[in-house]
Amino acid sequence: MTVQDDERERELVRLFNLQWDADHQRSGADAFLDIQTANGIFRFEVEVKSTTTDTVSTARDVGMVHIEKWRKKIFIVGFYSRAAGRPELKTCLCLTPTDMEPWIASIEQKILPDFEIAKLASNNLGMNDMFAVCGKKRYYTIADAKRLHKMQWSKEQYTAAQDVMVGTAKKISPLKMLSIFCLRAKYIAERGATLNNPHIPKTHLHPFFDTDRQVRANWAATLQTIGKKFIADSPAHPSAQKI
Repeated sequence: MTVQDDERERELVRLFNLQWDADHQRSGADAFLDIQTANGIFRFEVEVKSTTTDTVSTARDVGMVHIEKWRKKIFIVGFYSRAAGRPELKTCLCLTPTDMEPWIASIEQKILPDFEIAKLASNNLGMNDMFAVCGKKRYYTIADAKRLHKMQWSKEQYTAAQDVMVGTAKKISPLKMLSIFCLRAKYIAERGATLNNPHIPKTHLHPFFDTDRQVRANWAATLQTIGKKFIADSPAHPSAQKI
């Protein structure tokens, strides 16, 4: 994210009275929205986007993890003018998970075949395939597993992978090593089963202009109204987490 993009997003967070997540690159949420209702407080994850065009960029290497996260988020899109010396906010769209679902589903359909291929290919690897890469051993060690997953796994995951005792030492059985091998193959295949920065197109965004989803003033209050209506209409939706 450029400095300019970050500044615009911070401006939107302030206007809508959101809770900014300074570490959002790791947590997966730009900000949070809390809504007080008669049934308690509900918290939404919010995806904050800004654009100086009529489309919106998303993320690099978009895969199924992005799809799962996006389906639980409210999207706030700020549209900025490029005419002045610095970008100036013209208007915003506040879109619920239901509003975003048609576009999210379209992205899912584009990448789903590749992810299904990755799953099938990794599931069909056998012991001889694992032996060819990892060597044929009676037992394997954490060092052997690290040759495959490197820093992708935590210390706890490597420790938990040791499923047999050999004397007083924990080791990894060939069967367990095969499952670790297959997981690595799946990870590698899925890395290629992504889309690079799919844009939210104007064909999806423009129908929301001149509706209650377009916000030009009373930013925070209007967003609260949209959120409360969404909770009332979709009380079981997983995006609204009661806290």
